[in-house]
Amino acid sequence: MTTPPEPIDTFSLLAARPDDPPNIRFLRFVVIGMSAILILGFGAVIVRIVHLTTRQSPAEIAASQSSQLAQAVPSQVLPPQAVPSRIGSPLTMSLPLPAGAKVLSQSMSGSRLSVHYAADGQEAIAVVDLDTGQLAASLAIPSAKK
Repeated sequence: MTTPPEPIDTFSLLAARPDDPPNIRFLRFVVIGMSAILILGFGAVIVRIVHLTTRQSPAEIAASQSSQLAQAVPSQVLPPQAVPSRIGSPLTMSLPLPAGAKVLSQSMSGSRLSVHYAADGQEAIAVVDLDTGQLAASLAIPSAKK
């Protein structure tokens, strides 16, 4: 009759034995080192994924910045019927510009619309938050003296 093979103890495979040749001992250390690097790498990937999924979205960041800007710059509230509606009807609102003002350019970034206009020989920029319908900032551009 044959005797059953002895169970292999995995931890004894990692332990250095005095009868191992030096190249086997070196190989064992290399394998253990690479395993540690793989585990640390997977941990770093998992931490990065968690970080990216839990940070604020650009819309939330813009909302917090606009509330900070609204506190710093006095704003004019547009009439209630001019507040934009994102559901159903198209966006309609009015921008109170001085009489005789001429719009020189406009630019949009996210939910902010900036309008560069000239009135009475002076230029200015009005920044409107399209989400709230409020004038977020009004910037006067001084004319160059010759």
